[in-house]
This record gives sequence, structure tokens and C-alpha cells, in this order.
Amino acid sequence: MTDMNETTERPLPEWDSAEIDTLFTSRETAEAARFLLMRREDPPTMDEWIERSREVFGKGNVHSQRRLREVRDRFTVDSYRRNGDGKWVYRLAGWSETPVGDNVKISARLQAEVFSVKGRFCAMCGVGPRDARLQIDHILPRSWGGKTELENLEPLCQAHNNGKRAFFESLSPYSDAFAQAIHRPNPWERIGELLKAFANKGEFTPSELIEIVARDTHRGDPKKRLRELRFVLGWDIAPHRFKENGLTAVSYELRAWEPWPPEGAPEVIRKYERDRKRRKGDDGD
Repeated sequence: MTDMNETTERPLPEWDSAEIDTLFTSRETAEAARFLLMRREDPPTMDEWIERSREVFGKGNVHSQRRLREVRDRFTVDSYRRNGDGKWVYRLAGWSETPVGDNVKISARLQAEVFSVKGRFCAMCGVGPRDARLQIDHILPRSWGGKTELENLEPLCQAHNNGKRAFFESLSPYSDAFAQAIHRPNPWERIGELLKAFANKGEFTPSELIEIVARDTHRGDPKKRLRELRFVLGWDIAPHRFKENGLTAVSYELRAWEPWPPEGAPEVIRKYERDRKRRKGDDGD
């Protein structure tokens, strides 16, 4: 049986160790791991890694940013704002407890529970086992902290499972912002923390990311949640529209925000709705 503390007690490799090459299929990701190991006592910024990538590979771009984040496939990498200049830095803290490259076996009992509770059909297209091979998928990817448990599993056909995997891989440049927001307990806080993560980097938040992070039920509406953040909780959020490939795209700029209320955002929203309905009723009398 594997010791639960094995990943934290296992010594980290030296930055110039050949072991690093065996952990990653990408040479640039392996180099990123070496760079973070070499700079553990002085964690680097993303700009410093991009400059390092230029020195070693003759290039430094958005793909270089992705490679640095892919180090999390094998190691725990903490990101935080540095004292003084406030720049974001990346510190390799240890081995990952759930390496993405490792296979996680879903027990036959858990598979049966997923099919029994959530049905024997694809959660995206509704196709059944007669017409497609069904697979058990993590709703929130393991690389984003998703757990192998009933609440985070659903059946998908093979085509949609592969498509979803490719889609989430395309979002890896935003993994730091998602990690800050995705585990919050309600859609208002998940959307708000995503907006804050982008604002802290001086960037606007793409609207499609808000819909993903909201993880709302079928009765939810991310745009309504944004309005409630603005008009009920008092956040200053400005939409920006622009053309992209002939289509209108929207992003959101968070200019100012308020602390989360101690009673929780859902209770504040419910109270606002109760008061609004009462005022509406009083006006009708």
C-alpha cells in the first residue's frame, strides 16, 4: 500500500538531474521544471521564464507560458504576488500528489454508482451505450484539482470526452486564474474570484471563461450573476466589446470590488430578491 505522505517525503531531483527528462515528453516543459528547481529559493516571474526560454530555445511566447504551467503535471507549483514589486512568481513546492500523467483507476463500484445515479447516456449529447462507447469523465479535470468521486464524475461518449479534453487543454494558459476561483462554494464567488485573478494581472476576463467557471445549474445564468455582483454586491465591472474573426466578443474589466459578505453572497442575493418582491407588492397595493 502506498504511503499517503510518499509524495511529500520523496526528495526532489537536482535541477540538472537526468530524471527530469523522464518526467516530461516536452523538452521545454522539462527545461521549465529545471528552471523552477534551480530558482526554488528565489522564485522567478513568468517574464523571467520567457527570457530563459529565449536563451535556451530561441523563442519565448504564449506556448512558453503554457510549458511553465505544465510543470504542475508532476510537481506542485505555488503562484503568489511577490512582496515589494507585487509581481507574480512561481515556486516549485514539491511533488504533485495527483500527477496528471499517472492513471487513476475508477473502481468498478464507483463506475456502477455513476451510471446508476447519472444514467447510462452521454451527459453532453444523450447517446446511449448501443450507439457509442461510454466513458467515465472527470467534470472538473484532475489537473485543476478535481477529485475522483461521484459528484465530479459523469458519463461521456468517447467523441465528447476526447473533445472536452482537448478543449480544457486549450485553457491551460488560464490555469492559475481558474485555480483561484474554481473551488469557491457558489457561482458568485467563483465568477468574482476569476475576475479578481485577471484584474490582479492587469487583464480583462474573457466572457467564455466566466461561463465555464460559474459551473451553474440548468437554472443558472452567468450574465445574471454578473449583474448581481454589480448592482447587489457593489462591484465595479465594465464590459468591453470587440471584433474577433468577424464576431463580437466580450470581456470584462474588474475596476473595484467589495469583500465577500460574512453571511455569504447567496444569502445577500436572496434577501435582495425578497425585499424587491415585497417592494413590488407594496407598490401594487
